[in-house]
Amino acid sequence: MFTPRRTIVSLLAVVALGFAACGGDSDSEKIQKDAAELQQQGKELQEKAQEAAEDVQNGTKSAEDAAAEIQEDADKLAEDATDTASEAIDEVKDNANVPDEAEKALEDAQKQLEESTP
Repeated sequence: MFTPRRTIVSLLAVVALGFAACGGDSDSEKIQKDAAELQQQGKELQEKAQEAAEDVQNGTKSAEDAAAEIQEDADKLAEDATDTASEAIDEVKDNANVPDEAEKALEDAQKQLEESTP
């Protein structure tokens, strides 16, 4: 369930490195901040999933209700991460100083992003 989030956060890291290589410090900092926020949302989702599992074990919540709540939050996280990654990749691609190696990494990242988005 958390694989898309990890993939997208990894893509953001690649984009941040690309920006750092190009000298886009303020944009790189924004991308790193966004990645940290996504990681925090992922951590909160994991904690919520653990709590939901405990509720199911205790009989205070049905498995279906718990799964629906977690899936809703996971979908929102994936959507936020996809949007953030797309914006970050677009920002880097707009920078004319992107080295060939970074450009290739961005193209690979964009492809992975497109493949991981439903």
